[in-house]
Formats: sequence, structure tokens, C-alpha cells
Amino acid sequence: MLIKNGKILDVLTGEYHGHDIRVTDGRIAEIGHGLAPDGDTVDVGGAYLLPGFVDCHVHITVNTESANPNNPWRDALPGMIAVWAARAAKKLLHCGITAAREVGGWDYHEIGVRNAINAGWITGPRLFCAGRILTQTTASTPYFIGMYEEADGADAVRHAARKQLAHGADLIKVMASGAITSSEYESADAIQYRPDELQAAVEIATDNFKHVAAHAHCPAAIKNAARAGCRTVEHAALGDRDSFVVMKEHGTILIPTLCTISAMFADEAFAARVPDHVRAEYARVEETRIAAMQAARDVGVKVAMGTDIGTPGNHAGDNMQELEVMVNAAGFSPLEAIHSATVNGAGVIDQGDTLGQITEGRFADIIACQEDPLQNISALRDVCFVMKDGKVYRDDHGFGPGIEQAGI
Repeated sequence: MLIKNGKILDVLTGEYHGHDIRVTDGRIAEIGHGLAPDGDTVDVGGAYLLPGFVDCHVHITVNTESANPNNPWRDALPGMIAVWAARAAKKLLHCGITAAREVGGWDYHEIGVRNAINAGWITGPRLFCAGRILTQTTASTPYFIGMYEEADGADAVRHAARKQLAHGADLIKVMASGAITSSEYESADAIQYRPDELQAAVEIATDNFKHVAAHAHCPAAIKNAARAGCRTVEHAALGDRDSFVVMKEHGTILIPTLCTISAMFADEAFAARVPDHVRAEYARVEETRIAAMQAARDVGVKVAMGTDIGTPGNHAGDNMQELEVMVNAAGFSPLEAIHSATVNGAGVIDQGDTLGQITEGRFADIIACQEDPLQNISALRDVCFVMKDGKVYRDDHGFGPGIEQAGI
């Protein structure tokens, strides 16, 4: 397959190049001028081409149309959770997310969806799954009865981490602090797992060539996670400069998930149905989250895109709103935001050599939009072409010979 007449973004420099792209066996085989066709041709008509994006924080098993996060699947019939997750995965791919890190599913349905995607039964991004989230005994477990795995003490954490790996997990997710979308008896300001428990999770992950993602909002939890060797800190809505300095020292990557608040409050009627204590917490951290993100950027913490798709009103398929918030509210340049969703995201999932850039030898994960996202980051909310593994899954303007029709 030959892709021609596109403006290819170099995500390292911010420059565009008008080269042709030859795709062979799912990979970018050659990039150059005037390449001869050797099969199907995709003429993108001057569209802007970018590498497929990586969303490092999604929850595809959660019903985002429910305003109440308290055990939304309690009345679900068998199969409904997996079907929801499969539909969400397809929406991720169609909006330009060709790889995603699933950091807390529901009774391992998301791992089944991952395996079905890999088998070619259904359509979706490359999924990297954590299985259940490891948590201390907490009032929020009944909220997320299929998402949380309670384990208290280092030995119990080791056992729980091994259990996730036995179910096919690609990484381990831990709670270093309380959450915001949680029971009224849990506080995002409070530490949950202590250093020895976090270190136990990291030990098991490292033994198995995996990594740990740590949910952490407050400064003490952020420091604990970084010092324990967690690869990423998720959210950090209450973080301060000192905690980000510790992250920088340890090479810990921040997944900020800034869009959760704006996504919930986008529909006033929907937000009004969210439980009062959850809505109040979202309102409380609205300003601190942006200030924390700006502080992390000033310190030089590496940032990778994550949306927290799965929180109330935060729907799969609208993932690119995260980049808008990064640029319009947190002060990132469009190129910095795109870099977080390509090069940095690929590094988080150990795919730095295969994803994140349009260069020879990498997987042919390519997306396109009609307007330059470096001039208007909102152009990414209107992706019109999606290729993954050299197969076309979205083609709004008929650039190529047709799209894949696999599965749900």
C-alpha cells in the first residue's frame, strides 16, 4: 500500500514533510518522494498525517453515561460489560487512539476484549491491561466491586499483583492515595498504600518485566510512588513543586488526566445528577489540577497523555479533548501535547521503537486530519482517517480502497 499527498508531522521537530509512505506487512517500509505504487494507493489529498496516538489512562469497562459511579453494573446481564468495553475500544480507535493503557478494568472483561482485538475478532486499539486495581481496604471498593482488588500489607500486595499477572495483565495498577470519584468516606488528600506496599508491587512487576502505574493525588503519595519505582503517577491533582521534583529525580512519568472535570461539567443536567460529594470534589480540584500540571511542566517532569475515559461523562471517542485542555488551560504548546500522546505515550508502554513516530520500520499506525493541529489543537477532535497495522479503520473522505469491517 502507498500513502501519498500527505503532510507528515515529525513529532520531534514540529516540521511537516511531503513524502510518500510505503506500507508493507503492517509496517512502514519506506518513506520518500515519488515512490512507485505496488498495490492499493491511499491519496490523502494534502491532509495532515500524524502517528497513531497513545492514551495511557483509560477504563473501557465503565458506563460513562451513568452519572452515579456507585457500582454501575450491579444489574447488568451476563455479557453486557464485555460488549460495552468492545464498543468503547472501537470508539477509541476511530478517534485516533491506536494504543491504550487500560488501568483498571472490571472482572477482566477488558483482557478478553484485548485478546479478541489481537485475534482479529473485533476492532480496537492495541490494549495494555492492568487487570484489577490493587487497593487497601477502602469504602470505595463497593463502588468498583469488579475493578478493585483489596490487599493490605506487603505480602498481600505481592499475592494480588501475581493474581493480576496470572489473569494476563500487562502492568500493575496501585492506589497510592485516595480517589476523587469515590465514596464520601475516602479522601484524595490521604495516603493509601505505604512505601513498603508500593515497593512490593514494583518488585513483582519488575520480576515479570512489567511496570507499575500509581494513582496518586496528594504530594506525600506522589513522592512515595516515585521513590518506590512506579513508572507513572496518575492524576497528581493536588501535587506541589516538591513532589514533582521527586518525580523528576526518579524519572517518573506523569499522566495528568486533565479532561475529567471539564468532561463531567460539560453537560450541566448530567453533572447535577452526579452524587453531591463527587461533584464537590471535582469542583475543589478544578483549579489545583491545572496549577499542579503547570508546576510539573516547569520542573520538567515528563508527561504522557491520559484521559481517564470511564469517569462520569468522560466518553470513549472524545479522547482528544485532553490535548485541548493541556494546550488551552495548562499552557502546553500543541507540539508538546502531541509529543505526550505519541513519543512519550509509546515509551510508557515499552513501544518506543515501534510506535509514536512515522518512521521506517515502525508499525503503520497513522491518523489524519484536514486542519493543521499545530495551529489549532482542536483539529484533532475531527480525525478523518485512521490506520492501524497498515489496515484502514476509518476513512471519512474515501482516501483509499476501503476500510476493515472486523467485529463489533
